[in-house]
Amino acid sequence: MKKLNKLFLFLLALPSLVFAQELKLDNPIPMDPTVKTGKLKNGLTYYIKKNAKPENKVDLRLVINAGSILENDDQQGLAHFMEHMCFNGTKNFPKNELVDYLQSIGVKFGQHLNAYTSFDETVYFLPIPSNDPEKLEKGFQIIEDWAFNTTLTPEEIDKERGVVLEEYRIGLGADKRMMGRFMPKMMYNSHYAKRLPIGQKEILENFTYDKVVSFYKDWYRPNLMSVIVVGDIDEAEMEKKIIAHFSKYKNPKNERPRTKFDVPNHKETFVAIESDPEATFTQVQLLYKDYDEPKVVKTIGDMKEELTIGLFATMLNNRLEEKRNSPNPPFTYGYSYYGGTYAKTKKAFQSFAMVPQDKQLDALKILVEENERVKTFGFTKGELERAKTEFLAQIEQQYNERDKTESENYVWEYQGNFYKMIRFPELNGHLQPCKNYYHQLLLKKPIN
Repeated sequence: MKKLNKLFLFLLALPSLVFAQELKLDNPIPMDPTVKTGKLKNGLTYYIKKNAKPENKVDLRLVINAGSILENDDQQGLAHFMEHMCFNGTKNFPKNELVDYLQSIGVKFGQHLNAYTSFDETVYFLPIPSNDPEKLEKGFQIIEDWAFNTTLTPEEIDKERGVVLEEYRIGLGADKRMMGRFMPKMMYNSHYAKRLPIGQKEILENFTYDKVVSFYKDWYRPNLMSVIVVGDIDEAEMEKKIIAHFSKYKNPKNERPRTKFDVPNHKETFVAIESDPEATFTQVQLLYKDYDEPKVVKTIGDMKEELTIGLFATMLNNRLEEKRNSPNPPFTYGYSYYGGTYAKTKKAFQSFAMVPQDKQLDALKILVEENERVKTFGFTKGELERAKTEFLAQIEQQYNERDKTESENYVWEYQGNFYKMIRFPELNGHLQPCKNYYHQLLLKKPIN
């Protein structure tokens, strides 16, 4: 149930009696009072939360609302290339000093220090000690440098060019090769099918220096950024550091619009059958694309709708689990859920299964049949009660163990909230509500 777990991972410790009255579905979801959020005058958004797990540590994260989808035709692969350059030297940490310094304080590259580039975002991770003022200050200097002061000299660019090309060669395995072939159908007639983050080999080999510089100047700007700070910290001190390190920067004049790229709907049913001699597993997948743009969850009524979708998936997946445990299972693992695709502007109801090589059609048949059976006949009352019981037990456990939640988990939640706010400014930062909402919506009564 991994997809659904994420929905209920962060349950806020609000007083129980606040929600003892009947819920009004048009009321907005309140903001978590344990999270300090704000926006600088230049548009940079920040989140700060005190959390003691792990002790004497803090997770810093720099989130850029820009990825490969924004590359020009002659920049394909440079969003990812720019990510590499941030570790190759900055204004305050020239050449290899950045990685050397972090390793000297116990932050290992890859294991702790890391980053990733996707279609719509580029994200930098920096977990550091929080009980040493000097190390804490240097941590903020590092994420400031990543955001605005990365060294982009021809020498450093050429040195990294070979590294990225080797990553391209190694990374272009079975999964990437097959993805390149099925993406034009999955993301039919959209820009996403043309902007895989790994880019184009010819461009990586031959791009001129100004191309990566212009990508950095265009998209690494305050109003497309979020700084997230969660850990064993003093929140007021962290806010002062964010203001000191990031408020002085300005957005470029005549800034390029951050275009939203849609995935067009289509009437046809597309089929992609891809194979590769180096593939290590076999799976089948169904996508029923939503015709509407993803809805923002901002009211109790919206949350009730999300909860309904979650219960639907739970009941359907309980049926798939019974199939998996049958004497002659059609798949080794099967799952269905409603959620995001590669594009942030398109959701889909998705079913997939991991299968033995000789049972692809059997598994596909079961997925289609179970989806159609639900569509025609629905679920039984017993199935619904079982799903509600599972949800409430999960919520109770997570709430009771909230003091054991690792900081990294909160960081992921706030990162997701930032992207929602970017696309839906009216969201105003709402985060997951307290457990009482779930009890009232599922059982029509609060708990004390």
